Amino acid sequence: MKKKGFTLAEVLITLAIIGVVAAIAIPSVISNSQQQEFKTGLRKAVSVLNSAITMNMAIDGESPYDNANLFGYMARHMSVLRTTSRAEMDYYIIYPGDGSSWRNTAFYTTDGMKFEFRRGRTQAKFPLYEDPSINVCTLAESGSLNQYGGESPGGSCGGCGSYGLNNNVDGTTKPPCLIMVDINGDRKPNPANAKCLKAQCSSPYKFSTPDGSRLTDMFTIMITDKQAIPYGVAAQRAMYQAQK
Repeated sequence: MKKKGFTLAEVLITLAIIGVVAAIAIPSVISNSQQQEFKTGLRKAVSVLNSAITMNMAIDGESPYDNANLFGYMARHMSVLRTTSRAEMDYYIIYPGDGSSWRNTAFYTTDGMKFEFRRGRTQAKFPLYEDPSINVCTLAESGSLNQYGGESPGGSCGGCGSYGLNNNVDGTTKPPCLIMVDINGDRKPNPANAKCLKAQCSSPYKFSTPDGSRLTDMFTIMITDKQAIPYGVAAQRAMYQAQK
């Protein structure tokens, strides 16, 4: 009696089909998993920032509106692992506006996130896809180092308020501030090359698509006189989708 089984050709064809299906499906699975990681990271970043604000208001009696040094204000009640007053000493990032390098302060937390604060030109803004006429302060900094390793503010912010926003119920007169969070620190996709220390190997930050359909690991967060909220369509949609 002849034994039933697969021929070598049948086995090879089956393996080839499995390989093609895997080549198509696996990248999509990895991408979806990474996108979910970015959404979850943003939700966590907003949560820890709001916890820091709550702690400052409860323990020290200071809101972001009362404190001109946002860097030190946030670091005071967060689990900070390391600070830097010149991020370009860790890697070189080209500013998309004029080709110069970013010169930011930043602190890294124990959970692997990096919170970056614009430093240098007073009028410089983080790249956003929103209305450029919105009066948002980036807390430009200059001067001597403070106790948290950041620089004392020398810009025009003087604290973070809600002036110009529809929810400015307290009548604050200072504009809100912006910071950037990289939810996985110095790992890719941002920065593209953490070991790059010169313009020749640098590249701009990679931001999410305007509609939030494709996210990266960096988000812009607005700090008002009361809270931290995701800023921009992409960040807001990512926050909402992460909570679904």
